[in-house]
Amino acid sequence: MPPKPKLRKDDIIKIAFDHVRKNGWEGLTARYLAEKLNSSTKPIYFHFTSMKEIEEAVVKKAMALILEYTTTSRTGDPWIDHAVGVVMFAVEEKYLFRSIFDEKHVESRKRHSVQVWSAGGECLAGHPLFKDLNTHQVEIIRRARWIFTHGLANLLNISNWPFEGEERLIQAIQRVSRAVYNEFKNDPDILLDHLSFQNPIPAKGTDETSRDKPN
Repeated sequence: MPPKPKLRKDDIIKIAFDHVRKNGWEGLTARYLAEKLNSSTKPIYFHFTSMKEIEEAVVKKAMALILEYTTTSRTGDPWIDHAVGVVMFAVEEKYLFRSIFDEKHVESRKRHSVQVWSAGGECLAGHPLFKDLNTHQVEIIRRARWIFTHGLANLLNISNWPFEGEERLIQAIQRVSRAVYNEFKNDPDILLDHLSFQNPIPAKGTDETSRDKPN
């Protein structure tokens, strides 16, 4: 049996992650990783079967960072904090945001975004605005607000919209969140077809927790 390489799997992931964080996916190759690690490509392929697997690990690590952003308390209201966290991630981690939300990594993103979406739902369990709503209503409201949140994040990420600071961002998200909540809590089916994101939404009256989430 050949000796195990000294390089750890986490070392390779960190180099790959740091590269994508600064440059996006361009230039991320096995040869590049080997050069950065002062190694040949053999240790890399000892730990990973392909570059695709390394990219999957980068997406997973990036999603863990988004989870940190979305669970950071900024206003004391987790409903608002979650959206602010997504947008701040897009502002502060421009290349990571673009890289994990590209078309090439849709499936990886779906696999590793479950925890982020679930955490956003769990924090609403005892929230005054949501405690008396059923799962169907909550899911529609969350998905409707996600359209705004992700759209704003994209605009700010590519600098098509001026970022005027976190305080102004919080104010904007608070106002839009109230509008979305008031619009959809009593008539959640108004845009149901457009908010399904190709996943079923819990039927009216059900209290079953949904695992489906936007991409």
